[in-house]
Amino acid sequence: MPVSKEYIIKRTFSLIGVVFGATIITFIITRVVPTRPELLWAGPHATLEQIERAREILHLNDPIYVQLGYYLRDLLTGNWGVSWRTKSPVLPGILSALPATLELIIVAFIIAMAIGIPLGIVAALKRGTVIDHVLRVVTVIGASAPVFWLALISQLIFSSWLGVLPSAKRINELLVIETGFHPITGFYLIDSLIQGNIPAFTDALRHIILPAIVLSFYPMCLSARMTRALMIEVLNEWHVRSALAWGLPKRIVLYKYALKNVIAPVVASLGLSFGYTIIGAFMVELVFVWPGIGMYAAMSLLSFDYPAVVGCVLFIAIFYTLINTVVDIIHAIIDPRVKL
Repeated sequence: MPVSKEYIIKRTFSLIGVVFGATIITFIITRVVPTRPELLWAGPHATLEQIERAREILHLNDPIYVQLGYYLRDLLTGNWGVSWRTKSPVLPGILSALPATLELIIVAFIIAMAIGIPLGIVAALKRGTVIDHVLRVVTVIGASAPVFWLALISQLIFSSWLGVLPSAKRINELLVIETGFHPITGFYLIDSLIQGNIPAFTDALRHIILPAIVLSFYPMCLSARMTRALMIEVLNEWHVRSALAWGLPKRIVLYKYALKNVIAPVVASLGLSFGYTIIGAFMVELVFVWPGIGMYAAMSLLSFDYPAVVGCVLFIAIFYTLINTVVDIIHAIIDPRVKL
């Protein structure tokens, strides 16, 4: 078994520490910023008595450490607070926006792996040629370009100029009414297939292609560069060179011996890039008006809805730490040399 109990215990305490630290830092920052959250809670036409009552409800008259104590107490009971903007619980609001973000990220990672790994293999096999140099330049530019800039440029080209892909949202609202499409799992591609609604599936696919491609640029370029570097290293190993010298077909040597040693580190690197992809998803969601966690967090931040902001940071911290743990375990299962 590549995963020990000590590792699980260690990562569990690490998860608690990361989440606790992120929660405290975010909570303090949101309270230090000079705003008037009681006005948001009480409404634009509130009286002085209603505003003062809102300050008492939100514990704004108490010191910061007392407010933090109230928040942590509620957090331990599963209460993530109430949104000042929508007057609804924070956790259900985050969970309702989660499927949109997850669907976008999953499709982006599928695109990244489907394109990035083959590009890296081609660059390694064509090492030193024009193809290799072009791919290296393209991957460096793609990994360095700001995701919001790529989103705006792609939206301008494919939506405004060419008109081949939608520029915003997840699905056409008029088509939803015409076909009777309704969410089940929150993943529109899966839900439309479950309902046998091909027009809704086609429209949801057209809406997700452009933001997913933009979001996939960084992990795709990262996987391509890592695959190239690792493939070149593996191809120079003695067991690979010996297999080729014995006359084994190059395709078998490439995919059975070389690629097997490359996949595990590439998967680990993609897992580590997941955090950056979440940040990129927030930017992409704002540009494409994608109703995910990024849009929810942005609207909360712009309206000074700090319970929702703290809840988003808390959720992302938990999610990111769990993803890294899962990636480490998968890496250990794929590569027997890794012991956790």
